[in-house]
Amino acid sequence: MATMMAMKVVDFSFQSIAGKLQKMLEEEAELLAGVEDDARYIVAELRSITSFLTAMTTKRNLDDQLQNWLQEVKELAYDAEDSIDEFVCRLRSTPYDERGVKYFFKHFLGCIKSLKARHGIASDLKKLKVQVEEIRKRHDRYSHPNEVFTSSGTPTSFDMADRYSDPRIIGHFVEEAQLVGINQSRDKIIGWVMDENCLELTVISLVGFGGLGKTTLAKTVYDETVISGGYIQYRAWIAVSQNYSIKELLKKIIRQISIKEQQNRDVQGRQDASLITELNMMDELQLVQTARDVLHGKRYLLVFDDVWRTEAWESLCIALPPGKEGSRVIVTTRVEEVANTSCSRNRQFIFKVSPLSPDLSWELFCRKVFDAPDYSCPPELENVGREILQKCKGLPLAIVTIGGLLASRPDKKLEEWKDLHDHLRLEIETNDMLSKIHQILVLSYNDLPYHLKPCLLFLGIFPEDYEICRKRLMRRWIAEGIVSGVDDFPAEKVAERCFNQLVSRSLVQPSQFDDSGTVKSCRVHDMMLDVILSISRKENFAVLLKEHPTIPQQRQKIRRLSWHGGSSGLVPDTDLSHLRSFTAFGEDAPPLKDYRKQRLLRAIDLEGCWNLFDLHPKSFSKLYLLKYLSLRDSGISVLPDSIGDLQNLEFLDIRGTDIDELPNTIVKLQKLVHLLAGPERFKFPKGIGKLNRLVVFGMVRADSVQLLQEIGELVNLQKLDICFGGHDLSLRMLEEISALLSKLNGTLRSLTISHSINDSLKKALDEVASPPWLLCKLRISCKLGELPPWFTSLKHVVKISLSFTRLRLQDLRVLRDLPALVDLKLGIASFLNHYENLVFDRGGFAQLKFLEIEGHNVSFEEGALRSLEILNIRRFNTGFSVEGIENLHGLREVHILTNNEDIIEMVKNIAANHSNRPKCFETILPSPAQGI
Repeated sequence: MATMMAMKVVDFSFQSIAGKLQKMLEEEAELLAGVEDDARYIVAELRSITSFLTAMTTKRNLDDQLQNWLQEVKELAYDAEDSIDEFVCRLRSTPYDERGVKYFFKHFLGCIKSLKARHGIASDLKKLKVQVEEIRKRHDRYSHPNEVFTSSGTPTSFDMADRYSDPRIIGHFVEEAQLVGINQSRDKIIGWVMDENCLELTVISLVGFGGLGKTTLAKTVYDETVISGGYIQYRAWIAVSQNYSIKELLKKIIRQISIKEQQNRDVQGRQDASLITELNMMDELQLVQTARDVLHGKRYLLVFDDVWRTEAWESLCIALPPGKEGSRVIVTTRVEEVANTSCSRNRQFIFKVSPLSPDLSWELFCRKVFDAPDYSCPPELENVGREILQKCKGLPLAIVTIGGLLASRPDKKLEEWKDLHDHLRLEIETNDMLSKIHQILVLSYNDLPYHLKPCLLFLGIFPEDYEICRKRLMRRWIAEGIVSGVDDFPAEKVAERCFNQLVSRSLVQPSQFDDSGTVKSCRVHDMMLDVILSISRKENFAVLLKEHPTIPQQRQKIRRLSWHGGSSGLVPDTDLSHLRSFTAFGEDAPPLKDYRKQRLLRAIDLEGCWNLFDLHPKSFSKLYLLKYLSLRDSGISVLPDSIGDLQNLEFLDIRGTDIDELPNTIVKLQKLVHLLAGPERFKFPKGIGKLNRLVVFGMVRADSVQLLQEIGELVNLQKLDICFGGHDLSLRMLEEISALLSKLNGTLRSLTISHSINDSLKKALDEVASPPWLLCKLRISCKLGELPPWFTSLKHVVKISLSFTRLRLQDLRVLRDLPALVDLKLGIASFLNHYENLVFDRGGFAQLKFLEIEGHNVSFEEGALRSLEILNIRRFNTGFSVEGIENLHGLREVHILTNNEDIIEMVKNIAANHSNRPKCFETILPSPAQGI
């Protein structure tokens, strides 16, 4: 699957356009009448060049000539794809299915438009063919003598020798004075290494972001006197890295162990030179067997440093014989998958290396910059020094390297420090003393598969320290074609896999998780962001509008534009005709509000622009290609009628706006998949049932039988948020609600339903004939009195949220028997008598990990909720109680929101004495006397 994705899921290459042309040749050959041969020639050439591009992006230190050629190819790919996309969209915008005399002239004009479009694509394809031929000839004319461009498009040989020494070597030679904050981590690893109660071969994995000091930590353990002085009999340090040879790594293991054993003689007594000759004659199988023989029966410590691939570990681990001697292996890696695969005992020995705290960062910085014994910083330099450290975000590599640069400037002038702070990003790219930071971090980019590189570069459109929502990011990738489906594997699943790979490779840092442990949002380390932006500029991937007006490079075509607020903008007359996406951050109205001239836009993202109050009435009239439109949390109050012209729109988000009514033209959006609206007063026009591709729909205010009937026609709907206004529901409405849920019983995965008036909705829910049996998430906010009888059939539900349901206590027993329930939120008035205890007893709730209770007494008996990890108790005021927290033996966190300080103190005391020592987070509410 990964190989298939690498070839099919491509952004800035010819693979995308080649695929589109091939599809047109196979399915709609008439569209290319007269230029079929040109199209076939282009497809063949593009696939060949794409293979070459794929190979070249894995190489480092390409010369300027080849880099310029690669960039030229990518730019041509963009232009060609734009041309074909616009052609197809224009053709398909012509109405051929109209009937009747009154449509005759419209149909006639459509035919003329079609002929004009066909003539345009023919002309564009002939130009493209010429450009492809020129690019091919230019490459052949100036290619390296030792590089052969084969029929597969890959070079047979290429001199990729590094021009720099390996920057990771610095991890082996760190002065003792610089080992700040490492003692606790070192002692924990040493404890694992020297655990005499564990005599089996144990693998310890150190994992984390590049530059965090994994190699340094491993080296301090490796050199620790208590280990090297006798406890461990044999040691070997094996640097694996990205470009490894298993045979060479096996030879290093054998040599290092043999030299220690025989004092430069192998087991047969020959000199080391003779051993090298013998090893060079062995194949991989023989080397594996020799390594196993050499290690057998010995207590050893092997360090495999900088492992990037599970394949490397799997090839090495077969050379490690099992035994009971207490041997240990330490693996350092940036990739969580490698850590998970290599680590022993169900991941018990994974050590995640974290950034340094601000205090330890400052200590390390001062030890590097200033003189012993006090390492004190002059008061006039402290503020700017700490500001420089803010950029490092606890990354030891960056702190030590930048500190070394400042230490080399003996005068230590405030002006020099300020200048470094203001131009740190440029200095890291250009200053030889700081280049090692860039070199180490760029290794992670170079190691990415081809299809993941644009996914990472896309993160550069977000501001520094911005919390990036996973779903938003994935949808943007899909809208812009960075990620697409592969065979029967949908685009959403591919995007999710790509995101998880970036997390696994430590390229993004998770910042929030949902209750099932899935990453909800992430951030990018400032230093990694600098690398991304540097590459993005070279690739012409995106243009950022920041503090000052941006002047694009000469002949540069702007395809992605990201505006970061304030007065930043583009110089007048900037060409935006090639723009594929526009993203705005900040509360101000963005500089671009009329999009009629940006016909190639695939995505417009204006989330959070509070001061954007209007759009041009015809803003969307020319955007045939637009797939993603987010006006979320903006000040927009009216959606223009031109929204109906967005024939390819798949995602529309207008949550948090002042829009309370959609134009009738919304029903023309036949490709819409996600329609996210709100608040509850929002009204929809007639004809919503025509949007039969909708998968996500909400928040819907259902105020008519007709609207309910139309929602029932959305046969692909998986997520529905529906509410009912402040009025009684008629019998006809209740019948239609029951019918609606029965109609969607085979597709619906998530349901939110609410009604604030009375318990009339209970009748509708009770009478659902065939409930949505695949439901995974369910939120109900209305008076029920008791749970509907079909609740017991919810075998797949993972998350339930209840409020104002006024249930009976016995309904808790229905919830306890749901086999997949992981997250349960019992909100305000979810049970009828909030002063009566909600008792959680032994058994039931087998999978429950997260429990939130608001405004109810609660008690936990011994043996209850064995899987519970997070307990959230909210609004526990005077008169409410919580008992038995000490019986929740798996508890990791307790969150409490109350104005009763006695309850807070009680919970904190219980947590302090709890067998699992859970973390306690408390928030004190103001008392009613203070205005609540």
